Amino acid sequence: MKLLLFLVLLCSFGLLTPVYPQKPRIENNPYWIGHNNIDYTAIGSEGDFEDGYMNLLFERQVNLALQTTYIKRVYRIITEAGVQNASEISVSYDPSFQQVAFHSIQILRDGKAINKLNFSRIKTIQQEKELDRSIYNGALTAVLFLEDVRKGDIVEYAYSVSGFNPVFKGRYFSTFQAQYSIPVKNIFYKIVCPANRKLNIKNRLTNIEPVITGSTSEKVYEWKIVDPPVIKAQDQLPSWYDPFGEIMVSEFDNWQQVVQWALPLFNNKTPLSKELQKKIQEIKEQYDTPEKQVLAALRFVQDDIRYLGIEMGNNSHQPNTPNTIFARRFGDCKDKSFLLCTMLKALNVEAVPVLINTTYKKTLQDWLPSPGAFNHATVRVHFNNKYYWFDPTISFQRGGIGSIAYPDYQCGLILSDSSAALTNIPLQDTGKVVVKELFTMEDISGPAVLTVTTRYSGSFADDIRSDINNNSKTELQKRYRDFYNSYYDGTNVKDSMRVQDDETTGNITITEYYTVKHLWNISKGITKASFYGMSVSTNLQKPTERDRTMPLAIAYPAHYIEEIEVRLPENWSFEETPVDVKSGSYHFSTSMFTTIRKIRLTIEYKALKDYVDTADSEQFFSDYDTMKSALGYQLTQGKEVMPEKKEKVSDVVGTIVAALVILGVVIMIIIRALRR
Repeated sequence: MKLLLFLVLLCSFGLLTPVYPQKPRIENNPYWIGHNNIDYTAIGSEGDFEDGYMNLLFERQVNLALQTTYIKRVYRIITEAGVQNASEISVSYDPSFQQVAFHSIQILRDGKAINKLNFSRIKTIQQEKELDRSIYNGALTAVLFLEDVRKGDIVEYAYSVSGFNPVFKGRYFSTFQAQYSIPVKNIFYKIVCPANRKLNIKNRLTNIEPVITGSTSEKVYEWKIVDPPVIKAQDQLPSWYDPFGEIMVSEFDNWQQVVQWALPLFNNKTPLSKELQKKIQEIKEQYDTPEKQVLAALRFVQDDIRYLGIEMGNNSHQPNTPNTIFARRFGDCKDKSFLLCTMLKALNVEAVPVLINTTYKKTLQDWLPSPGAFNHATVRVHFNNKYYWFDPTISFQRGGIGSIAYPDYQCGLILSDSSAALTNIPLQDTGKVVVKELFTMEDISGPAVLTVTTRYSGSFADDIRSDINNNSKTELQKRYRDFYNSYYDGTNVKDSMRVQDDETTGNITITEYYTVKHLWNISKGITKASFYGMSVSTNLQKPTERDRTMPLAIAYPAHYIEEIEVRLPENWSFEETPVDVKSGSYHFSTSMFTTIRKIRLTIEYKALKDYVDTADSEQFFSDYDTMKSALGYQLTQGKEVMPEKKEKVSDVVGTIVAALVILGVVIMIIIRALRR
């Protein structure tokens, strides 16, 4: 219902043309596809299937001249769970430029083929799976629910999707998986390419080579993979690490060709609207320096242009015009970046879009060049003989031009006439979190007063500022109180938290006030109080798999300084050994400062990069235990009182009898001596 209302509103405002569901066709197999003979009787072992079914065949065949992709799947239902998990066939496509044709759907049972391709049972639905990310792409899904599927059946279906996205101007690029995380008995790939078109092919983590045949008019590339090893990814991997072998294909020879493809998409040939010109003029008049004008334009695009993407057809990669984005007051990453560049150029500041991959980051250096390498757009600004990087999709950033944080994207493709390769992007974030937790006690038996002062800078301040703008103060207060109550039992709010937002520096300071009822524990004559570096602890994550064959991801950037100060009602003796742990990935240290009736424990943790190498993983686990142990400190006073030992009655009687026997012996000796 919400989706329908959303579409009606978009159409009513003229934001998109209504797209009516297109029913898929039923056609014979394409004439150009290759055919594979596979063993349908293969049973396989227990490890050869997952989710209750075994994949016997996956085919993907592409005809570049016809702009058509043919897909075929064959799988055997092994268990009852497989009936539940593999009885639905679904195909997603973009109706603005694609059409689906089903060729066959059948069940093989006891050597007989049962036709399940019933046109009337194919339903076309609009799911919009990315609406939770404010992205609308208009994709449709053709769905058929198989009836009468039984354990032991073999399900076989084939379909084609015709039409390539016109935004790529007919050039082809794609990636073919050579390995999966689930067993697949047979994999077959085929590309039919006109002879006058050049295909670049590059393998990653696989040595499979294509068999190339053809004629004067076309070339045919075929890959056959039988029983590829299953790859099980370990936990806590860096986003850019992909352990699966793959075959990359692209008609782009270099990154400069990708730049030449993308530049026209960000070329505004329309004069700026009066409304947009008025906004730019307001910025000029209100802010007296170029730096302030740059920041004003950035904040306008970040905070006043909300994030919403309508990515159908060409608009999957081509931004809307700056006039349209400004009038709508919404856009996705490429829209917001295009608008910011346009406004900055009108302010006589050099600014260009930058294409980014937020997941694979620096590993793009090993990819074949193609537009498919990117999933995000940002901006590079040249100002005062220095480059600055801005992400217009991040809201509520504050501070000077040199303190605006930019995520760790690592590399990107700059869209300028002089750009011919990927550019390494240095980390533009010097932010950190400085926490001071002050415990004040009137006496040992009573409650303690806890005052927490936290200063956030850089990206940490951006996150907190966003949190403050998206949640009520009451909700934040409760969440923060629960955080401390999870360790210091009996923590209650003493006074409302206070927020100081310095927009000049971009720093945010939050002060919290609590009382802790149960800080001290008295047992058997010993008085104890425990303290823990909770803020630093949240950044130390231990993976479940210790024997690493893959790198280990750690939070980055991360720089935390936590100071725990305890003011005591009486003198106390302290002992503490400083800890210093350093590797190529992180640095952790503790220090202790004590005076009469006061103790201060300082803990600092800083990540130096976003992963731990496989070769260093064993050392990480050892360091992890050391760091976790060093986060806690315990104050103790008193001497343990040992309970008195109670002797049994039988033991007392035995002792008396033994004493009497000894006394009798002594008397006998004395009597004999006297007689002599």
